[in-house]
Amino acid sequence: YLDPKIPLHSDLGTGHLNAYRAYQQLLPGAFGPGGNLPAVGWNLGALNRADSHDYMFAEPIQGGSYLSATLAWERVVDLVDSNRNGRYDIGESFQDRGLNDLNLYLMPADSDDISQSLWSSVSEVDSVEHLFYQVPETGYYKLRVVYQRQVHDQPTQPYGLAWWAVSAP
Repeated sequence: YLDPKIPLHSDLGTGHLNAYRAYQQLLPGAFGPGGNLPAVGWNLGALNRADSHDYMFAEPIQGGSYLSATLAWERVVDLVDSNRNGRYDIGESFQDRGLNDLNLYLMPADSDDISQSLWSSVSEVDSVEHLFYQVPETGYYKLRVVYQRQVHDQPTQPYGLAWWAVSAP
């Protein structure tokens, strides 16, 4: 969590699933970009090239608490189908079509300049971005998902975003 270019680290639970916490994450439901987000939630979205989505929290986030957010998207691959049967068979492989680059920013709610972000996850090589950040002061914040760079020819990039924060009392 100390380097915005390294989204995950094994000491922070990478690869481990807490099933009850996942249930709690999904329970509030999906909330699209815009406003009025609860402190805990998720969304499945899609970005067009050179676009961004803002996820604005409805309530102030408690200063001193930690905010966690994870963004994930797919790597596009094609089956190298040697026998042309339309399905994977042992010995066949996949051809990587490249990985588009999405980035995740934690920003003051009233800012549109990513250079004013409090923290970010901007890996250039992974299909996941993760923020774990101690919120400096109670206030209104937003998460911004940015389609940074297109590599393959699909016009949109589907993604999943989940967040967990603490609303101020």
